[in-house]
Amino acid sequence: MATQDPVVTERWALAALRVSLGVFLLLWGLEKFVIPTTTVRIWDTFYGVGLAASLVPLVGAVESALAVAITVGLWRRVTYGLGLVLHAASVLSSWRQLIDPWGLRSGGSPNHLFLAGIPVLAGFVALYLLRARDTWTLDAWLLQQRNP
Repeated sequence: MATQDPVVTERWALAALRVSLGVFLLLWGLEKFVIPTTTVRIWDTFYGVGLAASLVPLVGAVESALAVAITVGLWRRVTYGLGLVLHAASVLSSWRQLIDPWGLRSGGSPNHLFLAGIPVLAGFVALYLLRARDTWTLDAWLLQQRNP
């Protein structure tokens, strides 16, 4: 079996990470259009913010635009950083579910799916830290077009 070029392997890995995180965030953005009442409830329950239903599509549009920019690797420092901050806020707001994933302490029903947010957060951290090495991106292509 031929040895794989580590640079190519790294590029594939970062592209896969970027696209999967972008699609993950895009699904949350699109949810705001599909079931907007869920967004109002989530913001109230987890963030303590009474989000007006009329603002949900705007939030969904901004989140979806961010997700698409991440997916294609546009404005990496800003978009990867915003994706990281957005998801970190989401993870931190669910701290009760994270420390009691089976509902033993709260008497609630088990919901250990919140724990899945932690490896996603780690993925956002890794992508942000390695953003300069993520070169199969729209940013890199645009730079190459400007400086042939």
